[in-house]
Amino acid sequence: MTFTIVQATTDREWQRGCDLLHRVYVGEGYTDGTRAAEMQRRERLEPEGTFLIAIDDSERVMGAVLYLNEDSTLKQLARTGEREFRVLAVHPDARGAGVGEALVRACIERAVFDHAAGLVLWTQPTMLAAQRLYERLGFVRDATRDTSD
Repeated sequence: MTFTIVQATTDREWQRGCDLLHRVYVGEGYTDGTRAAEMQRRERLEPEGTFLIAIDDSERVMGAVLYLNEDSTLKQLARTGEREFRVLAVHPDARGAGVGEALVRACIERAVFDHAAGLVLWTQPTMLAAQRLYERLGFVRDATRDTSD
C-alpha cells in the first residue's frame, strides 16, 4: 500500500478524516457516540492543532492524527515546552501497512521543527497495537503521568 501524509485543509479531507476517527473510536468501542459527536468534528479540532491524514492512491483516508498546538485546550499530558498528539486512528484495511508509524513520525518531525522538549501522548490500556508502535518508535511510558482519560 502506498500513501501520502498531508495536512487536512479542505472540507472533504476534514470530513473523511473525522469519519475515520468515528469509525475507529466509536465503532471499535474506545469512546461513546455522544463524546465523539462533540469531539470528532472540524469545528472542535481545527483550532486545536494540525490534522494530518494518510491518503492512499485511491484518495481514501487510511489514517488520521491531530498534532496539538502548544496552547491547545485538548492537551492531556504535555508540560511546558512539550508537544502532544491525539486521536491517532488507522483504517482497519491499512493496519500493518505503516500508516500509523508514518503519522507518528510526522508528529515527531513537527515536534523537532517546533524545538519541543518532548512529544507525549496518552493511549487507552486496551490499545495494545498502538502501544507496541509507540514503544518501537522510542516512546517510554511514564507511569507518573497516567490518567484515566
